[in-house]
Amino acid sequence: MDSLLFTNAIIFDGDKFVDADCLRVVDGVVAEVGAKLTANDGEQVIDVQQKWLLPGLVDCHVHFREPGLVRKEGYEFGSRGALHGGVTTVCEIQNNPPLMSTPQLLQQKLDDLRGKSFVDYVPYGSLVEESLEHLPELAKLCPAVKCFLGCSTGAGGVADTATLKRWFAAAAAANIKVVAHCEDNSIMDAATAELGDNPQLSSRHDLRRSVEAEVESVREAIGVALEVGCELHVFHISTLAGAQLVIEAAEAGHPITGTTAPHYLVADAEQAHAISQNRFKVNPSIKYAEDNIGLAALIAERKLAGIGTDHAPHPLDEKDRPYAKAPSGFPSVDLLLPLTVAAADKHNVAVEDMLHAVTLGPANEFGLNKKGRLAVGADADLVIADPQLTAEVDAAKLPSRSRWSPYDKQCLRAFPQQVYLHGALAFSNGEIVGEAHGQPLFDDKRIVP
Repeated sequence: MDSLLFTNAIIFDGDKFVDADCLRVVDGVVAEVGAKLTANDGEQVIDVQQKWLLPGLVDCHVHFREPGLVRKEGYEFGSRGALHGGVTTVCEIQNNPPLMSTPQLLQQKLDDLRGKSFVDYVPYGSLVEESLEHLPELAKLCPAVKCFLGCSTGAGGVADTATLKRWFAAAAAANIKVVAHCEDNSIMDAATAELGDNPQLSSRHDLRRSVEAEVESVREAIGVALEVGCELHVFHISTLAGAQLVIEAAEAGHPITGTTAPHYLVADAEQAHAISQNRFKVNPSIKYAEDNIGLAALIAERKLAGIGTDHAPHPLDEKDRPYAKAPSGFPSVDLLLPLTVAAADKHNVAVEDMLHAVTLGPANEFGLNKKGRLAVGADADLVIADPQLTAEVDAAKLPSRSRWSPYDKQCLRAFPQQVYLHGALAFSNGEIVGEAHGQPLFDDKRIVP
């Protein structure tokens, strides 16, 4: 029996900082949380030295592009980056071919990642025409299916409202949640036409992919979901108005939820436009200070389900193309914990509310009952971080494949120092420890031989 005792810790259990200062792990599972616990015979004792002891973070929205585009990322590098950011569970979306439209494709992906991923993984299915007949089987293998309502990198979006209704109705019939990227193609196309070749405005991503584009798409998605009885989660909400639509529906008793992303809390449209090489070009676009403030307040009130990075790397030479030809997306899973703390600092929000948004909040939202929490019976996925220690981001040393970051040279605090997965040390002082032993969390529902 493997047994570890963490002592002298400041423990955040996924919901709040607790009075206990010790945590015992037995065979990869949290066995006890308490004060001044005494070590058992033969038990390894780890003095946390009054640093934070947190649940492993749950990033509910990453793109690792495997299979198909591993030259841009892949699990080997992406999951290393996850550990660097304090993330021990990723919920991952295939946004390049082959989309996860059949149970066979999804099961193959779950199997192929064994021995490759350094963190536990939960791929979503894809909500596309080809997947409709397979949704009942996909529902057994994943927590949700992803639908792009607006065009984005690697996805063309839903063609019309009639198609959206048919797809959402099929998901409702299969009793599977839809996670959606909400932007309105017609509004974006009109904005692009209006901006034309204006040298001052044509590269303003926030004007091409506007507040209105997101808000109207969120409004349509909620309306259709309510009409057909579909459970809906809106991803990477970038606007306060869009978030308010989600919350109004939830408070009216409907199964409508949403998450935002770190960049919508710590950056604004002016910063995004000014940064070189299109590094902050992302879909939806980064919006405005009032959106930053409003979204942070909703996280503080725990009215949004959480924060997911939308980690989506591209090689820097592709990002450095002229604006119109540069792909959207950037790496960020490797900085999730310090970015979360930075958002709390920026908006004077209680850090435990921000931490909840990357631990227990997304774990509960997507049915990951042993993740995102430090409670008896939970997986012993643990992060040790010093909240007083600050460091400058050195993008060249980040583990994800791209080796660049829009946050390069920024000074952040609370970088993970040690990360444990299932009670085994997986990351220490900037280095990966041991072999890749991440597991698929829905594999117990295997249906394909």
